[in-house]
Amino acid sequence: MTELSHLAYAQVRLQARYGQLPDTVGWRRLEAITALGHFLQTARTTGLRPWLLNIAAHGDSHAMENSLRRQLRQHIAEVTRWMPPSWRPATAWCSLLPDLPALRHLRDAGEIPAWLHGDAHLKPYAHELQALRLQALRDSPYAPLLDDGNGAGPAAAWAAHWRRLWPAEATAAERAALEELATLFADHYAILRSDPGQDSRRAHDELERHLRLGFRRHPRQPATAFYYLALCGLTLQRLRGLLTRLILFPLERAS
Repeated sequence: MTELSHLAYAQVRLQARYGQLPDTVGWRRLEAITALGHFLQTARTTGLRPWLLNIAAHGDSHAMENSLRRQLRQHIAEVTRWMPPSWRPATAWCSLLPDLPALRHLRDAGEIPAWLHGDAHLKPYAHELQALRLQALRDSPYAPLLDDGNGAGPAAAWAAHWRRLWPAEATAAERAALEELATLFADHYAILRSDPGQDSRRAHDELERHLRLGFRRHPRQPATAFYYLALCGLTLQRLRGLLTRLILFPLERAS
């Protein structure tokens, strides 16, 4: 199968999954629900169903987050298989994104929280001794994230390595589309940092709008997969927020 054939195949699969992502009206409907059981029942009738299959109505927030991270890793692996071979390393690298907050904690903190031991993917690095922890990370796929060379942190290290994984034969147009995506996120987080008190929902809605435009603007390009995965990440971030509120504040959902 040629690269163009791979991209055409990926486009069809991505378009179908893209169509299942909730829109603004769908989110507003879910946000109005105040009981966890009702939320899960309703959300499982939407395109969110695959993300919620392993989340129990009486579970805890750590188990919920573990499940969402696991589902996202599995979906990224699926999308990776759709891509041309030359783009699979860069796509697979996205599976490390859900672990960036945990990685920062493993790298910098002395005490390991109990929830890390409950994540089978992260447990091998949850040594109590920091020296053993760091050595395990250096011997793992996380190694490029430990030091980005300028102290900017794991997110900057992730982005730098992601660019190194782009195939040498990538065209100028393909690279430009990916840089456009990177700029969207850089601008988004710069806005949030500059005004922590602003309406974050509005900022996220604006980012989602641009990501949807980018997804439609770059058909049959490698960037399509990355725009789609970015939208998946935003979807799970929003879903996580709703689930966390309903799990941790039962009195609120009972009122």
